[in-house]
Amino acid sequence: MKKRIFIGLIMISLLTGLLFTLVVGAVLPISAQRRVIDSLQQEAALIRTRMPAEGASADFLNRLITDSRITWIAADGHVHYDHPADAQTMENHANRPEVIQALASGRGSAVRHSQTLGQDMMYYALRLEDGSVLRLAAPVQVTRLLFSDLLPWLGVCLALCLVAALLIARLLTTDLTRAIADINLDAPEEVDTFEELSPLLTRISQQNQRGHEQLNALAQKQQEMDTLIDGMSEGFMVLDARRRVITINRSAAAMLAVDPGEALGKTLPEISRRPEILQLLQEMDRAGEAAVTMPWDLKSYAINASAIQDAQGAVLLLRDVTERVEGENMRKRFTANVSHELRTPLTTICGYSEMLQSGMVKPGDEQEFFARIASESKRMLALVEDILRLSRLDEGHPGGQYKRVSLWEIAQDALASLTPAADKKEVSLHLRGDKLSIMGDPTLLSELVSNLVDNAIKYNRIGGRVDVSILPAKDGVNLVVQDNGIGIERSQQDKIFERFYRTDKSRNKDTGGTGLGLSIVKHSAEYHRATLRVDSEVGLGTTITVTFPTTQPPAPVDDKRAKKKSRIDKKPADTDKKGKKDRADQ
Repeated sequence: MKKRIFIGLIMISLLTGLLFTLVVGAVLPISAQRRVIDSLQQEAALIRTRMPAEGASADFLNRLITDSRITWIAADGHVHYDHPADAQTMENHANRPEVIQALASGRGSAVRHSQTLGQDMMYYALRLEDGSVLRLAAPVQVTRLLFSDLLPWLGVCLALCLVAALLIARLLTTDLTRAIADINLDAPEEVDTFEELSPLLTRISQQNQRGHEQLNALAQKQQEMDTLIDGMSEGFMVLDARRRVITINRSAAAMLAVDPGEALGKTLPEISRRPEILQLLQEMDRAGEAAVTMPWDLKSYAINASAIQDAQGAVLLLRDVTERVEGENMRKRFTANVSHELRTPLTTICGYSEMLQSGMVKPGDEQEFFARIASESKRMLALVEDILRLSRLDEGHPGGQYKRVSLWEIAQDALASLTPAADKKEVSLHLRGDKLSIMGDPTLLSELVSNLVDNAIKYNRIGGRVDVSILPAKDGVNLVVQDNGIGIERSQQDKIFERFYRTDKSRNKDTGGTGLGLSIVKHSAEYHRATLRVDSEVGLGTTITVTFPTTQPPAPVDDKRAKKKSRIDKKPADTDKKGKKDRADQ
């Protein structure tokens, strides 16, 4: 601070001196010009008083001793005499400003460039009794020479002011900084110092008191937060910018089988070098958030990580999802086994039912019953086909293609194939947006779009509407399927992508759904590394948005069929009160 005050005072003194010099440099030439013109006026008046009775003549003017340029001009502008120029060669001066003023009012002055001498001159013109004009002139350079003569003295004054400012600034800054340095920040009001510093000392004292109160409040809140975090059943961890653990609760330590005290200060890879942990950190560094499922001692833990951009750290949440994972695995095994066991007998039942319905047997009262058998057989066959399709998706869609596909054409074909079903329910289908393409498998994309649109038709109202939009997104392409149908309750929205899940089983039987449509959508999204977002509200309809990345490779396939789950962004019931409702393909 002392250095800044010192430099500030010096700069003020220097700027003041420079400003003074500039003002003098600007004002002095103007003042000098006025004085020179006044001198020319006095000299012209003196010449007129000494002029002979017969008037001016070249001989009289030639005898005058003066440093000024003397010009005698007739009333019509003709030059009779000029010194030092030759009057015979000079042009008519009737258009000169000072001559015009003198002829009009008796006197005139001007500062302008002289065409005769080729330099800037100051002129004063006086009208004589005979109507001619006597003009005296002096070069403007005289005023500049005057300023040049004064410039060294101005420099000396400026230097003296600067030296004085240095001495005064040193004394002031030393005294001021000594008074500030003697302040006791713990008890500022007890210091005997300048009266002008009293408000500052009072403010420091108030800030000290307020700081102690805030520190106490923060300590209490920190204690409450530590108690809350330690009491969580979910694991909670906070990492700094170097991925070192700065907070870990008991649940997270138990899940990772580490001691909480020993884990603090260590990096997460030092605590656990499992592949899932390393994959989680890599994905979080790339996308800002990540989620993995990690098996550990016959249990499964879901780990969600989110990067904190401002603090350059990360927050991890660990949850025990063993029951859900086991249920999902059991459901997968069940669908695969049931598909292979039931496909052949169900196909046979369907064939015999169609034969009975077509009249190949003797018609009777059983016709309607057999027709129902045929209808149920077809529905069960469709169920088996869906189950087999899901089994193939569980295996990573072997044999699938991955190429540039027009999402617009896929949606157009899906709407065309579902138009009869929509007309039957009086639902209008609309396709809008841009003709965008993505990298993917045409078959899976067709099933994804068809299932979403079919679902929107089945669970729509009579005379409803289904809009399919293909729009560019920030990091990819959005496929949006929106309807104004029945919607679904918020409490059920997180389950709609589970297999065989039905929001309304009785209604599902009427619509003919299998409960696998949205599961196929989910698996197709996982294969294409796409994200799903569901917005739904009961009575208003549902909007499902699928965001496809433009440069993302297809989902990896391994022998264990361990694929990374696509993230399903769904607005929670307690935070979004205006979201639209989703319903499952039942």
